[in-house]
Order: sequence, then structure tokens, then C-alpha cells
Amino acid sequence: MVSKLGYAILALLARQPSTGYELSARARRPLGYYWHAQHGQIYPELRKLLDAGLVRFDAGPGPGPREKKVYSPTEAGMAALREWVTEPPEPEHSRDNLLLKAYAAWTVEPAEAARLFAGQLAAHNERLREYEDQMRDVKSRHAGGPPPVTHPEFGNYATLTYGIGRERHRIAWLEWMIAQHHSHGGQAKAGAGHRTRGPDRPV
Repeated sequence: MVSKLGYAILALLARQPSTGYELSARARRPLGYYWHAQHGQIYPELRKLLDAGLVRFDAGPGPGPREKKVYSPTEAGMAALREWVTEPPEPEHSRDNLLLKAYAAWTVEPAEAARLFAGQLAAHNERLREYEDQMRDVKSRHAGGPPPVTHPEFGNYATLTYGIGRERHRIAWLEWMIAQHHSHGGQAKAGAGHRTRGPDRPV
């Protein structure tokens, strides 16, 4: 059975045959901007794919004493990747630490909470700028619009579209949170002096 990391490696190799070192370097940046791969897991997973007949390699002289192996997916590997792409993803339970902090933010002074959210706002504004710059680069290679859906860069375009929308939503929420805490900064905090337990709801 192929792991998620295995499919990520197949997706990378389907775009561009690579050495193990190149794969590790490419995996240092989140795949599709949002999916993270652990550097130390690349080589063991590559070996599993090789043993399963899902990838192959061409050997040639390397820069040092060892030969250079350039990996690419086999026909079976591409078939496995295509089958996996069209399967519904497994449900995942996301954990958002900032939302957990927002859930408990009533326990601190409004000004303290506002500083936390302001720091996050700056970070998300920077990430939005990065995504928008990357989107412009993708569009510049495709006459200012989206790549064809059969082009490898359509994956970049699709995930960047999602990421830009997500960052804009996060920024709007953070701005709202900051405004809420600033507007209530001079008021007595509900529960100060004696903490009242509110109804428990899923975070």
C-alpha cells in the first residue's frame, strides 16, 4: 500500500525526474504550498516505491565516486498515482492552534490578545504577498491566465488560488478579532474576578 508521502513523491517525479537529493530539496518546500514532507523520510519511501515497481532509475556518473541515480515513475507508478488522484480523500481532523487560542482568549487582557492577533496578521499578510507573487509568476508563463488543466502548473495555480482565498479569509478574521479586542479594551472583562464557565462546544 502506497503512503501519502509515496504519492507525493510520485507526483513530484511525474513533473520532473529527479535524484534522491533533488527530491529531498524539492520536498523542503511544502508540496503544492500546503502539504509538508519530512526530509528524512524521502529516501526510505523512495526505496519502498522502487521495490514495489512504481519508480525506476537511470544510473550515470555522478559528481563524486558514487553513481548518480535519476528516478522517474514507471507505468505502474503513473497508474497508481492517477487512481489515487480520483479517489475521495480520507477525512482529516485539522488542529488549528490559533483557533484554540482564540477560544481561550477571554482569559487574558484584551490588549494582550490583540497583540497576539496583530502578530499573526502581519505573518498572514506576508504569506498572502508571497502567494500573490507566485501566482503572477505562474500566470506570466500562460498569457496572463490559468494554465490548461492538463498542464503540471495547473496544480500550482489551483493550490495557490485556494491559498490566496484562505489567507484573505484569515486576514479578515484577524482584523475583526483585533477590532473586537480594541473596542472592549477599556471595559471590564467578562468573568474577571470570578471565572464563569461557559457552555462547552466543539472548538
